[in-house]
This record gives sequence, structure tokens and C-alpha cells, in this order.
Amino acid sequence: MGIRKYRGHYLCVKDWPDGKHFKRQYPNRRQANEMLTRIEASILNGTWLEFRERLRLRNRSDSMVTLRDFSETYIQDYAQIRNKKKAWKRKVTSFNALNRYLCGLDLREISPARLHTYAKKRKQGGASNTTVNRAVAILRHLLSYAVECGIIDSNPIEKFKLLREEIQERPRFTDEQVDSVIEVVRADCRPLFIFIRETGCRREEALSLQHWQVQEASQLVVFSENRKSRKFRYVPLTEMAIDAVNALQRLETCPYVFYNPKTRDRWSDCRKPWEKARKEAKIPELQVKDLRRHYAIQLAESGAGMHDIQQVLGHASVATTEKHYAQFSPEHSAMKILRVLEGGRSKELNRNSVAGVAVEEKRTLNARH
Repeated sequence: MGIRKYRGHYLCVKDWPDGKHFKRQYPNRRQANEMLTRIEASILNGTWLEFRERLRLRNRSDSMVTLRDFSETYIQDYAQIRNKKKAWKRKVTSFNALNRYLCGLDLREISPARLHTYAKKRKQGGASNTTVNRAVAILRHLLSYAVECGIIDSNPIEKFKLLREEIQERPRFTDEQVDSVIEVVRADCRPLFIFIRETGCRREEALSLQHWQVQEASQLVVFSENRKSRKFRYVPLTEMAIDAVNALQRLETCPYVFYNPKTRDRWSDCRKPWEKARKEAKIPELQVKDLRRHYAIQLAESGAGMHDIQQVLGHASVATTEKHYAQFSPEHSAMKILRVLEGGRSKELNRNSVAGVAVEEKRTLNARH
């Protein structure tokens, strides 16, 4: 065990604590000694399993490691463990698009120039800037993971500038429009959509809501399941939200607040009743996620602080709240400015009138004397 010379090369030979054998040749004794020192240090500090895995991946980097091959490793060893199913499946879709253009490239051959070409071809194929940016961001993270695993030395696209995304504004819906759709939703699933409108929660959060999460005494609901940000959050319950929770009879065999009466279990997605209702109400563009945005806009226009809105919506950043949800209507902003102007002028008029009365009183007193 240790370092020995063999046919013009130097072998580093060492047994791991679990009995597995490590042997690799190097062009000189210095490199072989460095590897032996690193192995022994990892055994002493207890990180030898992680170090051995990095060495295993580095063995692959001695030959070509294509994007197609390593993307499969990334999905299996990283994404499926750390991401939700919906998130890692979206990454698979992005890699399918990336591999159509970059699959034959070694990871070390990926460069900003090749990404510019990739973006150009995707745009010519009709892809939006948002779609291209999502794929680039996922590729950037894959390369960072490759650096962590020791496959490459640095991330070549770490500072690649993303395409500019144009924000498409969703239409604003009035209370009457929202109510008109909810009123024609099928009676057995109407409480679900009333609850979403009154709490601003996501559809999946409402579908997975269980009775223990509802605190009627304190008028709060705690969202702890299927949270996008994976953080607990408390949201106040209005009277209408509480009525929606109690609208359906509680089942002993079903822990969910909102359930399908036929299956006596939670709804899978409850999309068809909503789509039918919005067509019947002749507002086909109103989506369930618009209920959440409508909730946020109402809070913002009523004077709620942006950080408070961020907390009840469960956003990781207040910038997301400001950008996509709590936006003021042009009419609201204009009327708010008008009230400020009219209020300022009223104060000025009052001051002038008070001053005028004081001057007149002073003149009256002087005339008497």
C-alpha cells in the first residue's frame, strides 16, 4: 500500500475503510503522493465516502462526459432527491430541448458562444425568451453540480446573460366577474374556490387542506402541505372562508376539508367544474390562479404592507409579490394621487380661511378702538 513505481508510472494504492481497493497511476511521484495524502485526510475526517464518489465521477472525466450522459446522472442523483416531482420533470423537459442541440458536447466544451447559438436556434424555432432562460438556468445549475462533483474545474456559463423577458400582464377582473363564475360552479366544489378566493392560497394547497390545519377559534389556517416555498405560513380566515370550510359534512374516513362526494376522497385537480363554470359565465379567460392574484391586489389596494402580503402568499422574495401579484390598477393609483392633491388643497384653503378670519377680526378690533 502506498506509492510504487510501475512501468514508468507511479501507482497510488490504498484501501478504503469498507475494504474496497483504490489504485490509480500518475505520471510523477508528486501527484501520486498528493492523492494519497488527500485519501488519508478524508479517512481521518470522516468524509471519505463523499471523496470516493467524487473520484468515481472524476474517473469518467478522464474520457468524454457528454451533456446527455451527465444530465441523466444529475436528474437521478440530484433533482429527484431534492426537487418535487413537478420541478424535476420540468428539468427533464428542458434537458430534452438542450440535448437536441448540445447532446454530443463534452461538458468542458460548453461555452457562452455555444449558448448564444443555442438561444438563436430556439428563438428561430418559436421558443419564448422565458423558455430559453429556464433551460439556460437549469444547464447552469447542472454545470455547478459538475464542478462540485469534480468533473470540471469551473462553470463556464456562470455569468451568461439571460434574455430579456417581456412580462405579459394578465387582465384585471372585478369582484362581480369573479363572483359570477363562482356562483355557477357546481355546488359540491364551490366551497373550494370560495376558500381560494378568500385566502389567496394555491389550488394544490386548498385541495390538500386537512381539518387539523384550520384553527377556527383564532381564525387562522396553517399551510404546511404542498407548499411551493416549503415554509409554514399562517393566513387569516374571513367569515366566508370559515363558512366554506364548514360547507361540506366532515367525513371520519377522509381527513381533507374539500373532497369529491363520489370518491369520498380529495379532488385530484377539480379543473372541469371550474372550466365549465367560466364558460357558462362567459368569462373563459378567468383562471383559478387569478383568484390568488385578485386576493393580493385587494390587499395591496386596501393598504396592506407588501411584506405582509408576501408572508400570506408564501413568496420567498417580496420582489415576486410586487412583480406578479400585488399590482395596483391605474385607476386606483390615479384616484390615490387625486385624494392627496385634493387633501393638500383643502388644508391650504383652510389655512387661508383661518388666516383671513384672523385678519378680519384684527381689523374689527382696530376700528372699535
